[in-house]
Amino acid sequence: MNFSHKYWMKKAIEQAKLGQTPYGAVIVKSESEYITAFNTTKTDGPQAHAEMNAIQKLAQLKPYISKDLKLYTTFEPCPMCMSALVWAGIGQLIYGASIEDAAKHGHQIHITSQDIAGKAWYDIEISKNIARQDCLKLFEL
Repeated sequence: MNFSHKYWMKKAIEQAKLGQTPYGAVIVKSESEYITAFNTTKTDGPQAHAEMNAIQKLAQLKPYISKDLKLYTTFEPCPMCMSALVWAGIGQLIYGASIEDAAKHGHQIHITSQDIAGKAWYDIEISKNIARQDCLKLFEL
């Protein structure tokens, strides 16, 4: 894949802005095949985080090899979202700001994505702090 992490994180940030929320996500299969989503908890309930909304759309990318998928998200996934990533078999997580950063603006369960990934039955590559400052600015919307 030739597009950089910053390119895809920009798409996740655009989704957050579209949803008027700090939380946006993109699942990438290839440069031309990807899913976008944003947080819709205000209308769809507490489970409708950006990552969960994106994972719900995975059928749009079929056929795919789960471990080859990349999930980009503006903030480190909460334990619910990270567990869903594991169950979906997604091989790479890339996030902007940390769960600690998000906790400064609201309630968070303080379990890191690395903690959950470490308990998975397969290896998950995690990249963090991609466009972190741009992601933090999303709380100013």
